[in-house]
Amino acid sequence: MTEPVSNDSASLKVFIKEIHKNYEIWYAKTCRLNYRIWYSLQLISLLSGFLTSIFIAYQDKDSWTETTRLISVLIPLFGSLAGTLILQFKIFETWKLREEGRISFQNLVNYSNSQLLKCKSQDDFQKLFEEITLKTNEIENEQSNKFFALYGSNFIASFALEKK
Repeated sequence: MTEPVSNDSASLKVFIKEIHKNYEIWYAKTCRLNYRIWYSLQLISLLSGFLTSIFIAYQDKDSWTETTRLISVLIPLFGSLAGTLILQFKIFETWKLREEGRISFQNLVNYSNSQLLKCKSQDDFQKLFEEITLKTNEIENEQSNKFFALYGSNFIASFALEKK
């Protein structure tokens, strides 16, 4: 992130615009991506059992071949895999976390723009710059701590140990 060259309104506007561009937009894109992944995997998980039932219901003894048998195994396999991915990679929780980050940065940009209008002196601009920097760091640290709390360093090992 680039710091303002001087403590004036124009440089703070640039700084706020960079926060919007570098943080808020990134969180919005990541949030949408997590939502799409979560939604797609949920849909696959939900529909796989339903589709398997319908597929098997329309089979008779003569149409039951190796291919139909393989299809009747693969459809629920994909559904189970989708459900496992949702749970193990905590896609919903990651989506929620990134949405919280997006909202926090959106609020910070809105707050910063409103506070900018109140600035009258160089001291006011400097204080606002420092406040925005501190709040940016707080949001990023909170996001980092919550993200790594979701996925500990022993993520794969803990999954393997839980199965025993």
